[in-house]
Amino acid sequence: MAAIRGSQLGLRVALVEPYARFGGTCLHQGCVPTKALAEAARLYRQALKGKEYGVLCADLRFDLALARARKERLVKKLSAGIEFLLKKNRVDTIRGSGRLGAPGVVEVRGEEGMREIRARHIVIATGSENKNLPGLEPDGRNIISHKEILELDRVPGSLLVVGAGSIGIEFASILSLFGSRVTVVEMLPRILPLEDPEISRELQKILTRQGIRFLTGARVERLEAWEEGVHAEIVDAEGKQEKIEVDKALIAVGRSPSTRDLGLEQAGVETKEGFIPVDGDMRTNVAGIYAIGDVVPTPALAHLASHEGMAAVEAIARGRATPINYDLVPACTFCHPKVASVGLTEPEAARRGFDVVVGRFPFAAVSLATILGENSGFVKIVSEKGNGRILGVHMIGPHVTELISEGTAIIGLRGSAADVSALIHPHPTLSEGLMEAARALYAGAAIHI
Repeated sequence: MAAIRGSQLGLRVALVEPYARFGGTCLHQGCVPTKALAEAARLYRQALKGKEYGVLCADLRFDLALARARKERLVKKLSAGIEFLLKKNRVDTIRGSGRLGAPGVVEVRGEEGMREIRARHIVIATGSENKNLPGLEPDGRNIISHKEILELDRVPGSLLVVGAGSIGIEFASILSLFGSRVTVVEMLPRILPLEDPEISRELQKILTRQGIRFLTGARVERLEAWEEGVHAEIVDAEGKQEKIEVDKALIAVGRSPSTRDLGLEQAGVETKEGFIPVDGDMRTNVAGIYAIGDVVPTPALAHLASHEGMAAVEAIARGRATPINYDLVPACTFCHPKVASVGLTEPEAARRGFDVVVGRFPFAAVSLATILGENSGFVKIVSEKGNGRILGVHMIGPHVTELISEGTAIIGLRGSAADVSALIHPHPTLSEGLMEAARALYAGAAIHI
Protein backbone atom coordinates (compact mmCIF):
# COMPACT_ATOMS: atom_id res chain seq x y z
CA MET A 1 0.00 0.00 0.00
CA ALA A 2 2.77 2.44 0.90
CA ALA A 3 4.71 1.69 -2.29
CA ILE A 4 1.66 2.05 -4.53
CA ARG A 5 0.44 5.21 -2.84
CA GLY A 6 3.92 6.70 -2.99
CA SER A 7 4.05 6.14 -6.74
CA GLN A 8 0.58 7.68 -7.12
CA LEU A 9 1.88 10.77 -5.32
CA GLY A 10 4.70 11.12 -7.81
CA LEU A 11 7.54 9.52 -5.85
CA ARG A 12 10.03 7.13 -7.41
CA VAL A 13 9.58 3.98 -5.32
CA ALA A 14 11.57 0.79 -4.84
CA LEU A 15 10.18 -2.13 -2.80
CA VAL A 16 12.56 -4.65 -1.21
CA GLU A 17 10.90 -8.04 -0.65
CA PRO A 18 12.74 -11.13 0.70
CA TYR A 19 10.06 -13.69 -0.21
CA ALA A 20 9.18 -15.23 -3.55
CA ARG A 21 5.68 -13.76 -3.62
CA PHE A 22 4.32 -10.39 -2.58
CA GLY A 23 1.80 -9.87 0.21
CA GLY A 24 3.69 -10.47 3.46
CA THR A 25 2.44 -12.33 6.51
CA CYS A 26 -1.15 -11.12 6.16
CA LEU A 27 -1.66 -12.65 2.74
CA HIS A 28 0.50 -15.76 3.04
CA GLN A 29 0.36 -16.82 6.70
CA GLY A 30 -2.24 -14.65 8.41
CA CYS A 31 -5.46 -12.84 7.54
CA VAL A 32 -6.27 -14.32 4.14
CA PRO A 33 -5.47 -18.05 4.55
CA THR A 34 -6.99 -18.11 8.03
CA LYS A 35 -10.24 -16.58 6.80
CA ALA A 36 -10.32 -18.99 3.86
CA LEU A 37 -10.32 -21.87 6.35
CA ALA A 38 -12.86 -20.05 8.54
CA GLU A 39 -15.19 -19.87 5.53
CA ALA A 40 -14.70 -23.58 4.91
CA ALA A 41 -15.60 -24.25 8.56
CA ARG A 42 -18.71 -22.07 8.31
CA LEU A 43 -19.88 -23.83 5.14
CA TYR A 44 -19.28 -27.26 6.67
CA ARG A 45 -21.27 -26.29 9.75
CA GLN A 46 -24.14 -25.08 7.55
CA ALA A 47 -24.03 -28.30 5.52
CA LEU A 48 -24.34 -30.34 8.72
CA LYS A 49 -27.56 -28.45 9.41
CA GLY A 50 -28.71 -28.78 5.80
CA LYS A 51 -31.78 -30.92 6.53
CA GLU A 52 -33.26 -28.04 8.54
CA TYR A 53 -33.20 -25.96 5.36
CA GLY A 54 -34.40 -28.73 3.07
CA VAL A 55 -30.91 -29.42 1.74
CA LEU A 56 -30.13 -33.14 1.93
CA CYS A 57 -26.52 -34.27 1.64
CA ALA A 58 -25.45 -37.90 1.44
CA ASP A 59 -22.03 -38.97 2.74
CA LEU A 60 -21.21 -35.50 4.04
CA ARG A 61 -17.61 -35.22 5.24
CA PHE A 62 -14.86 -32.64 5.47
CA ASP A 63 -11.54 -32.86 3.62
CA LEU A 64 -8.92 -30.50 5.04
CA ALA A 65 -6.49 -31.22 2.18
CA LEU A 66 -9.03 -29.90 -0.34
CA ALA A 67 -9.77 -26.83 1.81
CA ARG A 68 -6.04 -26.19 2.06
CA ALA A 69 -5.66 -26.47 -1.71
CA ARG A 70 -8.39 -23.86 -2.23
CA LYS A 71 -6.71 -21.64 0.34
CA GLU A 72 -3.44 -21.85 -1.54
CA ARG A 73 -5.13 -21.03 -4.86
CA LEU A 74 -6.69 -17.93 -3.31
CA VAL A 75 -3.38 -16.79 -1.84
CA LYS A 76 -1.58 -17.30 -5.16
CA LYS A 77 -4.27 -15.35 -7.03
CA LEU A 78 -4.24 -12.41 -4.61
CA SER A 79 -0.44 -12.31 -4.56
CA ALA A 80 -0.40 -12.14 -8.36
CA GLY A 81 -2.88 -9.27 -8.09
CA ILE A 82 -0.46 -7.36 -5.86
CA GLU A 83 2.40 -7.97 -8.29
CA PHE A 84 0.22 -6.62 -11.11
CA LEU A 85 -0.62 -3.47 -9.11
CA LEU A 86 3.05 -2.85 -8.34
CA LYS A 87 3.93 -3.09 -12.04
CA LYS A 88 0.95 -0.94 -13.02
CA ASN A 89 2.11 1.76 -10.61
CA ARG A 90 5.74 1.54 -11.79
CA VAL A 91 7.16 0.37 -8.45
CA ASP A 92 10.68 -1.08 -8.79
CA THR A 93 10.69 -4.46 -7.01
CA ILE A 94 13.95 -5.86 -5.63
CA ARG A 95 14.22 -9.41 -4.30
CA GLY A 96 16.31 -9.81 -1.17
CA SER A 97 16.64 -8.98 2.52
CA GLY A 98 17.20 -5.31 3.29
CA ARG A 99 18.95 -3.61 6.19
CA LEU A 100 20.04 -0.05 6.91
CA GLY A 101 23.68 0.55 6.09
CA ALA A 102 23.41 4.21 7.13
CA PRO A 103 20.79 6.97 6.89
CA GLY A 104 19.75 7.03 3.23
CA VAL A 105 21.36 3.67 2.42
CA VAL A 106 19.70 0.23 2.24
CA GLU A 107 21.86 -2.86 1.82
CA VAL A 108 20.05 -5.66 0.01
CA ARG A 109 21.27 -9.25 0.08
CA GLY A 110 19.79 -11.51 -2.55
CA GLU A 111 20.65 -14.44 -4.78
CA GLU A 112 23.02 -12.23 -6.77
CA GLY A 113 24.94 -11.01 -3.73
CA MET A 114 24.78 -7.63 -2.00
CA ARG A 115 23.82 -4.30 -3.53
CA GLU A 116 23.20 -0.81 -2.14
CA ILE A 117 20.17 1.35 -2.73
CA ARG A 118 20.33 5.04 -1.89
CA ALA A 119 17.16 6.95 -1.11
CA ARG A 120 16.23 10.24 0.54
CA HIS A 121 13.38 8.52 2.36
CA ILE A 122 13.15 4.96 3.72
CA VAL A 123 10.03 3.26 5.12
CA ILE A 124 10.58 0.26 7.42
CA ALA A 125 7.67 -2.18 7.06
CA THR A 126 9.15 -5.53 8.08
CA GLY A 127 6.13 -6.66 10.12
CA SER A 128 6.22 -9.16 12.96
CA GLU A 129 6.97 -12.77 13.79
CA ASN A 130 5.48 -15.40 16.06
CA LYS A 131 6.28 -14.80 19.74
CA ASN A 132 7.60 -17.78 21.66
CA LEU A 133 7.81 -18.48 25.38
CA PRO A 134 10.81 -20.27 26.95
CA GLY A 135 10.16 -24.00 26.99
CA LEU A 136 7.18 -23.70 24.64
CA GLU A 137 9.03 -23.25 21.36
CA PRO A 138 7.40 -24.86 18.30
CA ASP A 139 9.15 -27.88 16.78
CA GLY A 140 7.28 -27.44 13.49
CA ARG A 141 5.70 -30.90 13.69
CA ASN A 142 3.54 -31.43 16.76
CA ILE A 143 4.16 -28.17 18.62
CA ILE A 144 3.30 -25.67 15.92
CA SER A 145 2.80 -21.99 15.12
CA HIS A 146 0.20 -20.33 12.91
CA LYS A 147 2.40 -21.13 9.90
CA GLU A 148 2.41 -24.90 10.35
CA ILE A 149 -1.26 -25.17 11.30
CA LEU A 150 -2.16 -23.64 7.93
CA GLU A 151 -0.27 -26.46 6.21
CA LEU A 152 -2.06 -29.39 7.91
CA ASP A 153 -3.64 -31.96 5.58
CA ARG A 154 -5.51 -33.76 8.36
CA VAL A 155 -7.69 -32.45 11.16
CA PRO A 156 -5.99 -33.36 14.46
CA GLY A 157 -8.17 -35.40 16.77
CA SER A 158 -7.25 -33.09 19.63
CA LEU A 159 -5.63 -29.65 19.80
CA LEU A 160 -4.20 -27.55 22.62
CA VAL A 161 -4.19 -23.81 21.92
CA VAL A 162 -1.84 -21.74 24.07
CA GLY A 163 -3.12 -18.17 24.00
CA ALA A 164 -6.66 -16.80 23.60
CA GLY A 165 -6.10 -13.66 21.58
CA SER A 166 -7.56 -13.30 18.08
CA ILE A 167 -5.16 -15.81 16.47
CA GLY A 168 -5.68 -18.49 19.10
CA ILE A 169 -9.46 -18.06 19.20
CA GLU A 170 -9.81 -18.13 15.41
CA PHE A 171 -7.90 -21.39 15.08
CA ALA A 172 -9.66 -22.89 18.12
CA SER A 173 -13.04 -22.13 16.54
CA ILE A 174 -12.04 -23.32 13.05
CA LEU A 175 -10.50 -26.63 14.19
CA SER A 176 -13.38 -27.28 16.56
CA LEU A 177 -15.87 -26.89 13.71
CA PHE A 178 -13.73 -29.26 11.66
CA GLY A 179 -14.18 -31.84 14.43
CA SER A 180 -11.09 -31.48 16.62
CA ARG A 181 -11.39 -31.61 20.44
CA VAL A 182 -9.97 -28.24 21.46
CA THR A 183 -8.59 -27.00 24.78
CA VAL A 184 -7.58 -23.33 25.11
CA VAL A 185 -5.21 -22.12 27.85
CA GLU A 186 -4.97 -18.38 28.58
CA MET A 187 -2.87 -16.76 31.32
CA LEU A 188 -5.19 -13.73 31.61
CA PRO A 189 -8.60 -13.94 33.31
CA ARG A 190 -10.57 -13.87 30.03
CA ILE A 191 -10.34 -14.69 26.35
CA LEU A 192 -9.96 -11.92 23.74
CA PRO A 193 -8.56 -9.64 26.45
CA LEU A 194 -8.49 -6.56 24.18
CA GLU A 195 -12.25 -6.73 23.57
CA ASP A 196 -15.02 -5.40 25.79
CA PRO A 197 -15.30 -7.78 28.79
CA GLU A 198 -18.99 -8.42 28.12
CA ILE A 199 -18.19 -9.57 24.58
CA SER A 200 -15.40 -11.85 25.84
CA ARG A 201 -17.69 -13.49 28.39
CA GLU A 202 -20.44 -14.07 25.82
CA LEU A 203 -18.03 -15.59 23.31
CA GLN A 204 -16.59 -17.96 25.89
CA LYS A 205 -20.10 -19.14 26.81
CA ILE A 206 -20.99 -19.79 23.17
CA LEU A 207 -17.74 -21.55 22.29
CA THR A 208 -17.97 -23.65 25.45
CA ARG A 209 -21.41 -24.83 24.33
CA GLN A 210 -19.83 -25.73 20.99
CA GLY A 211 -17.44 -28.05 22.81
CA ILE A 212 -14.28 -25.96 23.29
CA ARG A 213 -12.74 -26.23 26.75
CA PHE A 214 -11.27 -23.06 28.27
CA LEU A 215 -8.75 -22.72 31.08
CA THR A 216 -8.36 -19.00 31.84
CA GLY A 217 -5.99 -17.64 34.44
CA ALA A 218 -3.93 -20.77 33.72
CA ARG A 219 -0.49 -21.44 32.32
CA VAL A 220 1.29 -24.22 30.49
CA GLU A 221 4.20 -25.32 32.66
CA ARG A 222 5.66 -27.85 30.24
CA LEU A 223 5.21 -29.08 26.68
CA GLU A 224 6.89 -32.22 25.42
CA ALA A 225 6.55 -33.43 21.84
CA TRP A 226 6.25 -37.17 21.38
CA GLU A 227 6.26 -39.19 18.19
CA GLU A 228 2.46 -39.22 18.01
CA GLY A 229 1.53 -36.07 19.85
CA VAL A 230 2.20 -33.66 22.71
CA HIS A 231 2.26 -34.06 26.49
CA ALA A 232 1.27 -30.89 28.36
CA GLU A 233 1.36 -29.94 32.02
CA ILE A 234 -1.03 -27.13 32.94
CA VAL A 235 -1.54 -25.21 36.18
CA ASP A 236 -5.07 -23.80 36.45
CA ALA A 237 -6.30 -20.61 38.12
CA GLU A 238 -6.53 -22.38 41.51
CA GLY A 239 -2.99 -23.76 41.30
CA LYS A 240 -4.05 -27.31 40.49
CA GLN A 241 -1.87 -29.21 38.04
CA GLU A 242 -3.35 -31.15 35.16
CA LYS A 243 -1.65 -33.34 32.58
CA ILE A 244 -3.16 -33.79 29.15
CA GLU A 245 -2.12 -35.42 25.88
CA VAL A 246 -3.10 -33.97 22.52
CA ASP A 247 -2.24 -34.59 18.88
CA LYS A 248 -1.07 -31.02 18.26
CA ALA A 249 -0.31 -27.90 20.32
CA LEU A 250 -0.63 -24.44 18.77
CA ILE A 251 1.48 -21.65 20.26
CA ALA A 252 -0.49 -18.41 19.80
CA VAL A 253 0.83 -16.09 22.51
CA GLY A 254 1.20 -13.03 20.30
CA ARG A 255 3.58 -11.40 17.84
CA SER A 256 6.97 -9.70 18.17
CA PRO A 257 8.20 -6.88 15.90
CA SER A 258 10.66 -7.97 13.22
CA THR A 259 13.35 -5.40 13.97
CA ARG A 260 16.40 -7.63 14.48
CA ASP A 261 19.28 -7.40 12.03
CA LEU A 262 17.88 -4.33 10.28
CA GLY A 263 20.88 -2.12 11.04
CA LEU A 264 18.75 0.16 13.22
CA GLU A 265 21.47 0.80 15.78
CA GLN A 266 24.04 1.46 13.06
CA ALA A 267 21.70 4.02 11.46
CA GLY A 268 20.87 5.60 14.83
CA VAL A 269 17.20 4.58 14.83
CA GLU A 270 15.77 4.45 18.35
CA THR A 271 13.95 1.33 19.54
CA LYS A 272 11.99 0.57 22.69
CA GLU A 273 11.27 -3.03 23.72
CA GLY A 274 11.86 -4.05 20.11
CA PHE A 275 9.45 -1.49 18.65
CA ILE A 276 10.36 1.65 16.71
CA PRO A 277 8.77 4.81 18.19
CA VAL A 278 7.32 7.20 15.59
CA ASP A 279 5.43 10.50 15.49
CA GLY A 280 2.04 11.16 13.89
CA ASP A 281 3.62 11.21 10.43
CA MET A 282 5.32 7.84 11.09
CA ARG A 283 8.75 9.51 11.33
CA THR A 284 11.43 7.88 13.47
CA ASN A 285 14.03 9.89 15.37
CA VAL A 286 16.30 9.83 12.29
CA ALA A 287 15.44 12.27 9.49
CA GLY A 288 14.31 10.49 6.33
CA ILE A 289 13.53 7.15 8.04
CA TYR A 290 9.91 6.14 8.69
CA ALA A 291 8.36 3.01 10.21
CA ILE A 292 4.88 1.51 9.91
CA GLY A 293 2.84 -1.55 10.84
CA ASP A 294 3.80 -4.20 13.36
CA VAL A 295 7.26 -2.71 13.98
CA VAL A 296 5.72 0.38 15.62
CA PRO A 297 3.90 0.30 18.99
CA THR A 298 0.36 0.51 17.60
CA PRO A 299 -2.28 -2.25 17.21
CA ALA A 300 -0.91 -5.06 15.03
CA LEU A 301 -3.63 -5.02 12.39
CA ALA A 302 -3.10 -5.24 8.62
CA HIS A 303 -5.65 -2.55 7.78
CA LEU A 304 -4.03 -0.14 10.22
CA ALA A 305 -0.58 -0.90 8.80
CA SER A 306 -1.90 -0.02 5.34
CA HIS A 307 -3.13 3.37 6.55
CA GLU A 308 0.13 4.00 8.38
CA GLY A 309 1.98 3.26 5.15
CA MET A 310 -0.14 5.75 3.24
CA ALA A 311 0.37 8.31 6.03
CA ALA A 312 4.15 7.88 5.78
CA VAL A 313 4.31 8.46 2.03
CA GLU A 314 1.89 11.38 2.27
CA ALA A 315 4.25 12.94 4.81
CA ILE A 316 7.16 12.31 2.42
CA ALA A 317 5.39 13.71 -0.66
CA ARG A 318 3.38 16.51 0.94
CA GLY A 319 5.21 17.26 4.17
CA ARG A 320 2.32 16.18 6.39
CA ALA A 321 -0.03 13.21 6.62
CA THR A 322 -3.71 12.95 7.39
CA PRO A 323 -3.73 12.13 11.13
CA ILE A 324 -4.74 8.60 12.13
CA ASN A 325 -7.29 8.35 14.94
CA TYR A 326 -6.20 5.22 16.79
CA ASP A 327 -9.50 5.13 18.67
CA LEU A 328 -11.16 4.48 15.30
CA VAL A 329 -9.33 1.29 14.30
CA PRO A 330 -11.84 -1.55 13.92
CA ALA A 331 -10.84 -5.00 15.19
CA CYS A 332 -12.29 -8.28 13.92
CA THR A 333 -12.01 -11.90 15.07
CA PHE A 334 -13.24 -14.48 12.56
CA CYS A 335 -14.38 -17.18 14.96
CA HIS A 336 -17.93 -18.53 14.99
CA PRO A 337 -19.78 -16.39 15.93
CA LYS A 338 -17.65 -13.48 14.77
CA VAL A 339 -16.53 -10.60 16.98
CA ALA A 340 -15.99 -7.00 15.85
CA SER A 341 -15.44 -3.72 17.63
CA VAL A 342 -14.44 -0.10 17.17
CA GLY A 343 -13.94 2.76 19.59
CA LEU A 344 -13.82 2.60 23.37
CA THR A 345 -14.84 -0.35 25.51
CA GLU A 346 -17.12 0.37 28.45
CA PRO A 347 -14.28 0.16 31.04
CA GLU A 348 -11.93 2.31 28.90
CA ALA A 349 -14.60 4.99 28.39
CA ALA A 350 -15.12 5.13 32.16
CA ARG A 351 -11.36 5.32 32.76
CA ARG A 352 -11.18 8.32 30.45
CA GLY A 353 -13.73 10.14 32.56
CA PHE A 354 -16.85 9.76 30.41
CA ASP A 355 -20.26 9.40 32.07
CA VAL A 356 -21.11 6.16 30.29
CA VAL A 357 -24.45 4.71 29.29
CA VAL A 358 -24.84 1.47 27.32
CA GLY A 359 -27.42 0.14 24.89
CA ARG A 360 -27.72 -3.51 23.82
CA PHE A 361 -29.78 -5.52 21.38
CA PRO A 362 -29.68 -9.31 20.87
CA PHE A 363 -29.43 -10.90 17.43
CA ALA A 364 -32.09 -13.37 18.62
CA ALA A 365 -34.59 -10.55 18.04
CA VAL A 366 -33.28 -9.71 14.55
CA SER A 367 -35.33 -11.39 11.82
CA LEU A 368 -32.49 -12.07 9.40
CA ALA A 369 -30.34 -13.65 12.11
CA THR A 370 -33.17 -16.12 12.74
CA ILE A 371 -33.50 -16.77 9.01
CA LEU A 372 -29.77 -17.47 8.83
CA GLY A 373 -29.96 -19.76 11.85
CA GLU A 374 -27.26 -17.69 13.54
CA ASN A 375 -29.03 -15.69 16.21
CA SER A 376 -26.56 -15.84 19.10
CA GLY A 377 -24.76 -12.72 20.27
CA PHE A 378 -25.68 -9.05 20.47
CA VAL A 379 -24.81 -5.46 19.58
CA LYS A 380 -23.51 -3.20 22.34
CA ILE A 381 -23.19 0.57 22.00
CA VAL A 382 -21.17 2.62 24.49
CA SER A 383 -22.18 6.28 24.56
CA GLU A 384 -21.78 9.44 26.58
CA LYS A 385 -24.69 10.19 28.87
CA GLY A 386 -26.39 13.49 28.19
CA ASN A 387 -25.43 14.19 24.59
CA GLY A 388 -25.67 10.54 23.51
CA ARG A 389 -22.44 10.70 21.49
CA ILE A 390 -21.36 7.18 20.56
CA LEU A 391 -17.93 6.22 21.90
CA GLY A 392 -17.74 2.54 21.01
CA VAL A 393 -19.56 -0.21 19.12
CA HIS A 394 -19.02 -3.86 20.06
CA MET A 395 -20.64 -6.84 18.39
CA ILE A 396 -20.72 -10.60 18.58
CA GLY A 397 -22.80 -12.47 16.05
CA PRO A 398 -23.33 -13.18 12.34
CA HIS A 399 -21.43 -11.06 9.80
CA VAL A 400 -20.49 -8.43 12.39
CA THR A 401 -17.08 -8.06 10.72
CA GLU A 402 -19.00 -6.38 7.87
CA LEU A 403 -21.41 -4.45 10.09
CA ILE A 404 -18.64 -2.82 12.13
CA SER A 405 -17.79 -0.35 9.37
CA GLU A 406 -21.09 1.42 10.09
CA GLY A 407 -19.93 1.80 13.68
CA THR A 408 -16.61 3.24 12.48
CA ALA A 409 -18.43 5.81 10.32
CA ILE A 410 -20.81 6.78 13.10
CA ILE A 411 -18.06 7.40 15.65
CA GLY A 412 -15.83 9.10 13.08
CA LEU A 413 -18.64 11.52 12.23
CA ARG A 414 -19.30 12.09 15.95
CA GLY A 415 -22.76 10.60 15.62
CA SER A 416 -25.13 10.10 18.53
CA ALA A 417 -27.62 7.40 19.46
CA ALA A 418 -30.35 9.75 18.23
CA ASP A 419 -28.64 10.00 14.83
CA VAL A 420 -28.40 6.22 14.41
CA SER A 421 -31.93 5.50 15.61
CA ALA A 422 -33.25 8.05 13.08
CA LEU A 423 -31.47 6.36 10.14
CA ILE A 424 -33.74 3.96 8.25
CA HIS A 425 -32.12 0.53 8.10
CA PRO A 426 -33.47 -1.95 5.52
CA HIS A 427 -35.54 -4.94 6.65
CA PRO A 428 -34.73 -7.73 7.05
CA THR A 429 -31.03 -7.10 7.60
CA LEU A 430 -28.58 -7.67 10.43
CA SER A 431 -27.91 -3.92 10.55
CA GLU A 432 -31.26 -3.50 12.32
CA GLY A 433 -29.49 -4.76 15.46
CA LEU A 434 -27.36 -1.62 15.49
CA MET A 435 -30.40 0.59 14.97
CA GLU A 436 -32.29 -1.11 17.79
CA ALA A 437 -29.35 -0.82 20.20
CA ALA A 438 -29.26 2.91 19.43
CA ARG A 439 -33.01 3.15 20.06
CA ALA A 440 -32.53 1.45 23.41
CA LEU A 441 -30.19 4.32 24.30
CA TYR A 442 -32.04 7.24 22.73
CA ALA A 443 -35.68 6.31 23.29
CA GLY A 444 -35.15 4.28 26.46
CA ALA A 445 -36.35 1.05 24.83
CA ALA A 446 -35.89 -0.87 21.61
CA ILE A 447 -38.94 -1.79 19.52
CA HIS A 448 -38.48 -5.49 18.94
CA ILE A 449 -37.75 -6.69 22.45
